[in-house]
Amino acid sequence: MLGVNNGVTARLQRLCPSLVPIWCVAHRLELVALDSVKQVPQLQDIKQTLRAIHKHYTCSAKASRELEEISKAMEISIVRPGNTEGTRWLPHMSHALEALMRNYRPILMHFENHASDPNDKEASAAMKGRAKLVQQSLKQYKMLLFIHLMLDVLQELKQLSLLFQRDGLTLQMVSDGLQTTTLALVAMQTNPGPRLHQFMEEVGAGSIWQGVQLSRTNADDDTFNALKLCLTNSFCEFVSELFKSLETGVLKATSTLFDLSNWPEDTTNLATFGTAELNAFMEHFHPVLETCENFESVEAARQEWLDLKVLIARHYRHLDSQVQGAIGRDGQFQHMQVIAEISLVLHMSSSCCERGFSSMKRIKSDWRSCLSNEMPNSLLQISVHGPPAQDYDSMKAVTKWWSSGCRARIPHYKD
Repeated sequence: MLGVNNGVTARLQRLCPSLVPIWCVAHRLELVALDSVKQVPQLQDIKQTLRAIHKHYTCSAKASRELEEISKAMEISIVRPGNTEGTRWLPHMSHALEALMRNYRPILMHFENHASDPNDKEASAAMKGRAKLVQQSLKQYKMLLFIHLMLDVLQELKQLSLLFQRDGLTLQMVSDGLQTTTLALVAMQTNPGPRLHQFMEEVGAGSIWQGVQLSRTNADDDTFNALKLCLTNSFCEFVSELFKSLETGVLKATSTLFDLSNWPEDTTNLATFGTAELNAFMEHFHPVLETCENFESVEAARQEWLDLKVLIARHYRHLDSQVQGAIGRDGQFQHMQVIAEISLVLHMSSSCCERGFSSMKRIKSDWRSCLSNEMPNSLLQISVHGPPAQDYDSMKAVTKWWSSGCRARIPHYKD
């Protein structure tokens, strides 16, 4: 896809040299999370435990029924144990950990019964061995510490992933989101997140949590702090590595020009600020700018850039980070308007396309395949760009259907 010589982007750039290849930031975030957690071996123990629990209750209806009976006796509402394997690692891992913590006491009691009941003739030796390993893992204090840390980390990554899946995502929004998440994870090195803080408050200096005696040693806290530091540092390193392309070339020029937080305060630095980036931007998009009616010359664009800096610095520094909304009266900065419009075309995420693929699978299936070309297109537009079902007002559609039929609508009439 992104091969330098024969990838899709390389072939397209031969046809259109001004094309800017951008790797979907939502997918890149998944890889950052995966690469970060690979540096922590303890996560493999958690994944092994989650897989064993998921396999136990997915492959056995009897086990699921027994878990439900235990939860009813304990008056705990349980959810289905989650699977860690899937196309998107973040939501699968987050759901699996949330389900484990919600079902903690019923699952632990169920596996303890399997491991210690000598009268359980139906359970195989492999099942009893798996149950013993799972219940030992769930009773380790350091394991629960790391699970709650992962819940806090995944919550931050979840918010960033939702941001990266928005329509109209801009380069400034990506940079701000990455900075916010990085700062939140760095803060976790010294200040525990909400889930970890609650767990540590409930356990305190003892070793009992939710009525369960945990296996705790004096070295657990020191080991956990080292793991926490390793995880957060790895995340920051992989963010810098996988998102470094956003800080080079025309993307860096776009971010510098249209992000007010980068603008200097003093007049001396403001005079030369952005000139090199503007030249790089115009050089890259020279074939496109030549065909624009509102773009006369490079010299005129440089003069407008100087006028725009004066206008923004004197009157509009309080505005949002998008300079596009600060451009003055009609026709005043026509060259800058062209450059701003090009910057808005740089799409940072392919989430909209993936949602379209999912919508198409729902709309046109094996049971509903005899559709004209116009009908799937209309249904796809409604599914992707239409309002949510709870916000949809059906009165207009019903009124149009009632008044535009080939014959009169007769209620309660059967043909």
